[in-house]
Amino acid sequence: MPEDDSALHEAQSAIHTNEKLVGHSGRHYLIERILQSKEVPSSHVYLATYGKQKFVAKTVLADFQYYRDMQRELYASRYLRLFQDTIPDRSMFVYKYLKDHLLSLAQKDLPLLLTKRILKDALYDIKPNNILVEWSQTRDRMIIDDVRLGDLEDSAYVPPGSNIRGRQVGNQNWRSPEAHAEGRVNKPSDMFSFGIVHVVLYVDETALPEGELALSHVLERQISYFADLESFDGLLRHLGDSPWCQVLEALRDGFNKENPREPFVRWNMQPLDSDFKDLIGGLTNFDPAKRFTAGEALSHKWFHDV
Repeated sequence: MPEDDSALHEAQSAIHTNEKLVGHSGRHYLIERILQSKEVPSSHVYLATYGKQKFVAKTVLADFQYYRDMQRELYASRYLRLFQDTIPDRSMFVYKYLKDHLLSLAQKDLPLLLTKRILKDALYDIKPNNILVEWSQTRDRMIIDDVRLGDLEDSAYVPPGSNIRGRQVGNQNWRSPEAHAEGRVNKPSDMFSFGIVHVVLYVDETALPEGELALSHVLERQISYFADLESFDGLLRHLGDSPWCQVLEALRDGFNKENPREPFVRWNMQPLDSDFKDLIGGLTNFDPAKRFTAGEALSHKWFHDV
């Protein structure tokens, strides 16, 4: 069997609780339990320990070297969860264990300033369960110790001046309209996703619910909440002659007196205020060319007290 095929076969074999795996560093990691089950058992995410330290072990069945080299180039960033070690014969990355993710943490009724701090740090495929948080609790308050953006094994390096296109990138509930339409995807698409994260965490978890909704319902909801005539036309220009333009126009034309749009700017629920609505309006502008950049979002007055 060729060497590469042998390594892949080894990576695809089952990993068992209490099994010990040897990292490139020489550390012997003990597999404690499955943290996240996958359709392919060899792709499960595991809790591993080395002494008293906890780690997350994740298998990458394709392009292991690509993701290893990409993460090495990003080591200067303190906002990304990058691998601490590798287990090459299993095509695994070993990461620092952070105890929670933002979607789970939001259910603990975080104080507003803590929510803002986490969101601001995370801005540096954005969805809340990719925003990993290490926190501790004192007698009278919660302390956020670390915030990292994870799941880099499901990412790609896009050179300056280039775009991803022809793919519906990311989870459909957090995906930008141009990504739904397989159009040109770049940083503005992440900003749209980041805006949806804000709405779910700060306003209402049920406003943009997770679940197996039909794609047409997801797009209809995005048009209802975030599109206006000018920004919608900007999206169509961005998509060019894509057949998706006809789909989007049909969904737009489906709104009427019996099925009215519900623009986010008109929502009256607490704790909305004009600053937050302005931030979300900039992040979720349907025209990618007019969407807030990360710098514009970070300098927005809603974040001024963080």
